Amino acid sequence: MYTHIERIYNTVGRNLGLKDYSQYIDSWVEWAFEAELLIGSRDTFEESEYTYSSTGAAASGTIVFTANPSYNDSITLNGVTLFFRDNSNATGLTQEKPANAINIGASLTDTLTELAAEINGTSSNIANAAGMIFADSLEGYTYTVDTTTLTITKNEVGIEGNNYTLESSDVNAQCSSSHLTGGKGLLSNQQLRLPDNMVKLLGVRVGANSTKDKHRELRKPTSIHKQRVGKNINETRQRAFRYYIQGNRLNIQHDQIDEITIVCSSYPVDAKGHPMIKESHATAVAQYIMWQYKNIDYINGRLSMYVVKDLEKRWYFLCSKARGDDNMPTSEELKQIGRIWNTLVPLKSSTGLIDL
Repeated sequence: MYTHIERIYNTVGRNLGLKDYSQYIDSWVEWAFEAELLIGSRDTFEESEYTYSSTGAAASGTIVFTANPSYNDSITLNGVTLFFRDNSNATGLTQEKPANAINIGASLTDTLTELAAEINGTSSNIANAAGMIFADSLEGYTYTVDTTTLTITKNEVGIEGNNYTLESSDVNAQCSSSHLTGGKGLLSNQQLRLPDNMVKLLGVRVGANSTKDKHRELRKPTSIHKQRVGKNINETRQRAFRYYIQGNRLNIQHDQIDEITIVCSSYPVDAKGHPMIKESHATAVAQYIMWQYKNIDYINGRLSMYVVKDLEKRWYFLCSKARGDDNMPTSEELKQIGRIWNTLVPLKSSTGLIDL
């Protein structure tokens, strides 16, 4: 489970007695990422796959409704929860309509039409106009409806749209997936831009849509043979299944591959691109931020060394604890270890001899 980094901000601000910490957020984001890198246990980052093609593709997803929502049913779009209210209900919309409340129409089609109109900011319902939904995390996407389905599509091609989350509390509303899917980055001139939240590249392979050599693994060449691997002196074609990285660009040394999939460890991000923090790391990350924040005062001669050393010592303790908690086997893993161990214990017969 991951927690939003704003929870870390609140913890640090409270512990340091800061009423307004907005001016420090940029530094705190960087320090939070540094702390997660330093913890670096097996559960710190996610293993992700991203696909790139010559044309790219926009991420999309659907929520299919089989019946009109009931009062207080909800769906959650990229962290924004929208709940359905009924004008005919005394506790519904008769008094005041919250910004994230959707009026239940006479039919499912009417309800979905109003839902899309309010998200897109085009609702013609005068009574509900003040409640139109404006959220940064919902911008940059198109919301369309037909008789039973809400479709969400990223406005631009790319892998970023795959981070958009979908959730429903309505048993009659089924999400196509927990995230939008199908988003592909652009592969142009045998080059692609690596994800901003990538920590380590684990593998590169030819995409599944390639008619030839699909799923074939690409290899990294030696540093002294980059540009000319797979290319003869008098040959303009490149045919080596190789790649090399320069900066944040991955270069492919084969000119007939139109789709590439990379596997990498990455940190999850929210709609603003800020890193999400593993729940069990929250206290350690907050401690690291406080240490780095107070270290500035120490360097400038405004704070005693002993205070900074205490903060540093506490950070190393919490870092080790978080790393140990992550690496501790789960109950199922402990059972499996027990089964393996029991198979190694020799069985003895009634005579004391070992049965073979």
